[in-house]
Amino acid sequence: MLLESMKDYHLGREEVYPASSKIWSFKKVEDIVHGINLPISNMAGGFSFECNGDIWPDSERLYLCGEYSNNTDKHLSIQKELLSAKSGYAAKQFFKSKYKKQVRSDFTNFRLQWMIYCVWTKCQRNADFSNLLVNIPLPEDAILVENTSNDNGGTAKIWGCKNKELDKARKALADKLKTENSHMKKKYLDNLINVETNKLCDIGEWQGQNNIGKILMLCRDCLLNGTEPTIDYELLERSNIYLLGKLLRFA
Repeated sequence: MLLESMKDYHLGREEVYPASSKIWSFKKVEDIVHGINLPISNMAGGFSFECNGDIWPDSERLYLCGEYSNNTDKHLSIQKELLSAKSGYAAKQFFKSKYKKQVRSDFTNFRLQWMIYCVWTKCQRNADFSNLLVNIPLPEDAILVENTSNDNGGTAKIWGCKNKELDKARKALADKLKTENSHMKKKYLDNLINVETNKLCDIGEWQGQNNIGKILMLCRDCLLNGTEPTIDYELLERSNIYLLGKLLRFA
């Protein structure tokens, strides 16, 4: 069902959002939504922050390292490899699949709380990101949705939502714009396609848990209200999360 208000965040619950202008969907860091650039995904670069004494280039790699956070030489090696990737996207695409069998067997028990912690830590320790998030001119009843329509991974509908009908319509419009504007330089054509395709928003419906969208809205509310999100720190403490050889404490 549609969220009744921005104050209702049900992490881990499947949602169905009728497509409309109230849904602010984001995917790529260059996405222009309602005339606003939304580089708010975990993979967005340029928002490095400190956690456990180390600098993390993006929240994607901090989250991924949680999957390989046992106190073992193997997991330490994987974490270092993730951090050496050129981007958060590269870390997820090329290294996560490589080490799929090495993921902590208990990771699903704490992954939602870990994700909230990762995003909130970035909000607290990177002023540029927190300012970006709070200054998105979201209407009262708007909903942030990570668009995972083209993602084939098993967690695509856990972190975001899919809308295949809208995705198909946007691709058709992109092809039309390419044909009609073949004379344009690529960067201008890409920008035109970005702006125009993102204007399409009232086709189909969004389905998925949308946990990233909910977490971002939750963190945004907390920043605006001067509060903190409810995080199960006891669960995270019991999970014994090691980052780059050091136990992360949540006291």
